[in-house]
Order: sequence, then C-alpha cells, then structure tokens
Amino acid sequence: MIDFDEEVSKFQPSMDIDRVEDTIAEEKLRDVTDLVLKLSKNMQDMQSTQIAEQFRDYRSYMGNTEIQ
Repeated sequence: MIDFDEEVSKFQPSMDIDRVEDTIAEEKLRDVTDLVLKLSKNMQDMQSTQIAEQFRDYRSYMGNTEIQ
C-alpha cells in the first residue's frame, strides 16, 4: 500500500510548472494589452474621422452662407 506521508515528503515541485504559469500569465497580459491598444487606436481613428467630417461640414456651411 502507498504511504501518503512518505510520498508527500519525497515531493519536489517542478520548476517547469512555475515557468509555464509565468508564460501563461504573460500571454494573458499581452492579450489584454493588445486589446487595449487596439481599442485606443480605433477611438483615435474615430475621433480623427469625426473631426474631419465636422470640418468638412463647417466649410460647406460657410461656403453656402457667404455674402456675395
């Protein structure tokens, strides 16, 4: 029969498991970082587009209301 206490006393944690855990944590962090960066870029692009549209609308409006 297996002596549980003896087996536990012989146990040595694997260093590979710690490295794998660190790698997984880093990958998740990178995934979140990539997502935040992409969202940020999308928001900047949307703002640039909105500003350009507003400027175009303003120029159009000013062109239509000039005194001739």
